[in-house]
Amino acid sequence: MSGETVAPSFQRGSKSALIPILIFAVVASLSLGGVRGADYMIMHGLNRLSGRSAILDHAIFGLTKDMFSSVVLLSLVVYAWYGTLDAAKRAGILVGVFMSFSSGIISRVLQLLLPTHHRPLHDAALHFRIPFGVQADTLNHWASFPSDHAAVTFGLACTLYLANIRVGRVAFALVALLNLVRIYLGLHYPSDVLAGGMLGIALVVTTRPFQDSRIVRRILAWEFSHRALFYALAFYLCFGIATLFNDYRSALADIAKMVVPHS
Repeated sequence: MSGETVAPSFQRGSKSALIPILIFAVVASLSLGGVRGADYMIMHGLNRLSGRSAILDHAIFGLTKDMFSSVVLLSLVVYAWYGTLDAAKRAGILVGVFMSFSSGIISRVLQLLLPTHHRPLHDAALHFRIPFGVQADTLNHWASFPSDHAAVTFGLACTLYLANIRVGRVAFALVALLNLVRIYLGLHYPSDVLAGGMLGIALVVTTRPFQDSRIVRRILAWEFSHRALFYALAFYLCFGIATLFNDYRSALADIAKMVVPHS
């Protein structure tokens, strides 16, 4: 009986994810295949403003700080959570936040597995003029495709839209601005952001039916019975997502440097 009721939900979730999956596949094939015309055109257009005003560049760079970006986005998640007592919507938020974070991990793995994809900052063929406040060696040890930042943030925006349309619209506007900022600063090409965003949205939409799963119902029940511990852990997780777990990544990188001998 349970299989008969769950299967249609999974089918709807899979169908809804077809468009972002298709867009991701097309963008990936073009970008990794060296078709960079659209990327270069957009980058050249934005780069005309770069390096002309220190105030403008520093103001734009300031938008990458956690308090002006990811913390605001996670605050919208908290607002959406407390804005409803509907168990189904809260289950959707719970699953969506977890899957948004998971999309960032998947994006990181793809960055390691896919052919090296330099950031605009480090692409000699682009002749990129570096904005004030940006270090030339920023993230030079990481490939840029697909953007893990876009995957997480667009996944969260999609999660919010599915829970509360008005909040979701605000989230999508914020996320679009924040990722445009990263393009302007030379941290990502537009195709990096588009692919990452589609990855995050696809994962959230595809896994949406899991909100009806037994484990999610148990977690929601645990929220009721162990409220203090639940929200302490939720705060820790949200803080980690807001910072993309930078402290963990930094610690692991330091350990890797000690374990793996330099050539």
